[in-house]
Amino acid sequence: MKVLVTGPSGRIGPHLMGAFAEKYDLVSFDLPGRGADFEGDLTDIEPLRHAMKGVEVVLHLAAVSDDAPFLETLLPSNVIGVHNVLEAARLEGVRRVVFASSVQAGGGVPSQGEGDAAIEVDILPRPANLYGATKVLGETMGWVFVQKHGLEFIALRIGAFQTYDSDWLKKGYGEQIWLSPRDCLAIIMLAIEKRDVKYAVAYATSKTSKEVLPLKVAREVLGFEPQDDSRDFFSAQTFQK
Repeated sequence: MKVLVTGPSGRIGPHLMGAFAEKYDLVSFDLPGRGADFEGDLTDIEPLRHAMKGVEVVLHLAAVSDDAPFLETLLPSNVIGVHNVLEAARLEGVRRVVFASSVQAGGGVPSQGEGDAAIEVDILPRPANLYGATKVLGETMGWVFVQKHGLEFIALRIGAFQTYDSDWLKKGYGEQIWLSPRDCLAIIMLAIEKRDVKYAVAYATSKTSKEVLPLKVAREVLGFEPQDDSRDFFSAQTFQK
């Protein structure tokens, strides 16, 4: 299978590319000077089209990865860029786009009780910031391309991706939304390879002390079951607190 990865030099890409290279006919697209097979800016569709020649699945990681000024920063990469990736995929006959969405797409949903209520995928999105709003828009643009053009689209609402030795994780910060490198690789590969899925939005986390981001869609649609448990990677003292 020929797979294109956009933004492989970012936070998640380096943890995927070795395994991808062993399994797929792999090509990459990134900003100039980052060592990718194809170079360009997401606001220019022509380099994207060139990179997608003969590609079956695009994994779209490239983005501004946190909240930032909307017009100057988020709009070019996270809105125009997503549109250009989808349009280039349509024009070049790509079968599927796997979109790196974010937990922040639903991060502003009001909690109940003690603040630990589960956040469901299929309620009205209430992102906590404009970055999250761009991810919601990416998910909905994907739906339009599925309905109008027959593209397949899977959005993964990625939790807090942190390495196993992360100080952030050791202190127990955000452990209920942690996604480990191994589980990240596994769910992305499932999203690339799973057949007979036209459109899906799934949360992606490892095992956690409480499943506040439901993995129902990830399990039932993609066949994902996390292997790593966040409680194995932060201190016993923190866990007892």
